[in-house]
Amino acid sequence: MKLNQKRIVITGAASGIGKETLLQFLKFEGVKIIAADLNTEQIQKHPNVYPLKWDASRPENIGKLISYADSTIGGIDIFFANAGFAYYEKINKSDWDRIDRIYKTNVFSPIYTITELNTTRKSPFLFILTASAMSHLALPGYAIYSSTKAAVHSFMDAYRYELKDGNRIMVVYPIATRTKFFNAAGDQVPVPFPSQSAETVAKKIVKGILSNANSVYPSYIFRFTQFADRILFFPLKVYQWIEAKKLDKIGNN
Repeated sequence: MKLNQKRIVITGAASGIGKETLLQFLKFEGVKIIAADLNTEQIQKHPNVYPLKWDASRPENIGKLISYADSTIGGIDIFFANAGFAYYEKINKSDWDRIDRIYKTNVFSPIYTITELNTTRKSPFLFILTASAMSHLALPGYAIYSSTKAAVHSFMDAYRYELKDGNRIMVVYPIATRTKFFNAAGDQVPVPFPSQSAETVAKKIVKGILSNANSVYPSYIFRFTQFADRILFFPLKVYQWIEAKKLDKIGNN
């Protein structure tokens, strides 16, 4: 897919991967971007960027966002569902509302959005989802977050076979990305190793769009480790054990 003249929606556009991808999109001629986020003050200012204060966890807001894109930029060629957050914690008690909050944003919102777009839109579109390497490797401390990313990974993997002709899904699987994401996850949150910059992820997303990729894995290290684990059966288990030790150390402070 070419990016020139494309009409794009990005959620979670004020920081991290969303912000860096927005900057990459602006390098292409004639793009128009709806930049949705709870924090509109941090959204990049540009004549072709239209900021919108937006909460991903409310279903009525998804319809409003789609309608806003239609009225403001004339439609949607690319919808980048990037909004999401994490908890970093040792779960010491059951908390239904806490689970409900993260699932509404990380799982319900992108699933509702892609099904809404696929069943109602007449023009073809590309739907991009920020999943996570934790879709494949759940990490101690991120049990609930990992489960949300595994859920959307599985859904998109199956739902792509229900898409109308011309509609496509591209799922992105970043490793730990050096952004404010981990600051929002909790106090004393260690950034898992290895990590990469949001700019690196954004450039890989653009490359994936241009090459019509179905999946984007920005980290070659993670892909190699996955391959090695299939042969040796232990590298990823060792990694989980190391992260569990980090969680125990923080929990005992």
